[in-house]
Amino acid sequence: MREILVKIARRVGLYQLFVKWDTYLREKKIQKAFKKYGLETLVQADKAFRSFNADMFLTFGTLLGAYREKGFIAHDFDLDVGVLASQRPDDIAEKMEAFGFKRLRQFYVKESGRITEEQFEYKGVQIDVFYYFEMEPDKIYCYVARRHETKDWREANQTDGFPSVLWPCDRCDMEDVDFLGHKVKMPVLSEKWLSDIYGEDFMTPVKDWAVGTRKTAIIKHTERLYRRYW
Repeated sequence: MREILVKIARRVGLYQLFVKWDTYLREKKIQKAFKKYGLETLVQADKAFRSFNADMFLTFGTLLGAYREKGFIAHDFDLDVGVLASQRPDDIAEKMEAFGFKRLRQFYVKESGRITEEQFEYKGVQIDVFYYFEMEPDKIYCYVARRHETKDWREANQTDGFPSVLWPCDRCDMEDVDFLGHKVKMPVLSEKWLSDIYGEDFMTPVKDWAVGTRKTAIIKHTERLYRRYW
């Protein structure tokens, strides 16, 4: 049905308007699901990772919300968690499915086959799993895909892929912290991690934060990332 509507919109010159309306409807649906099932999704994901001995910890926006707001950020409607790449099992899709999760997409480096990020869905809520790799004895890092410089995502995925940045952070222990009545893992150096991601003023809310608007530890990288979909 959607493909038919797209063809009609293109034919009558209303494609851009259709895209905006379609995006609005999808975002409203995601927001509704997150408000209802966001916490349940996080708790269920933690159970899933613990079942195969992987330590799931909060990162990026979800870590920021837990540390600064003691909850979720008001305008953030997905979940960000981290896992050491060495703890990712090859059959992760099947293991997560046993807990009600469906894998949606995966970012990877074509040359090496290294999987850098995966996205799963549970009851309409999306959770991004960032894989962390060893950088130095006292550092770990993850990849973050960025928008292509000039191409839309389909063309980028079929050609030269997406630019990436690396976020190096201090290796540290993870501690169980109470989050909205549930125990979740957070880095003991959460303040340092967040300062390195968002800048030293991370305790001040910035709705339209973007890479490059603050002094951070995030660095540009030469490896291009590609997507797989299910």
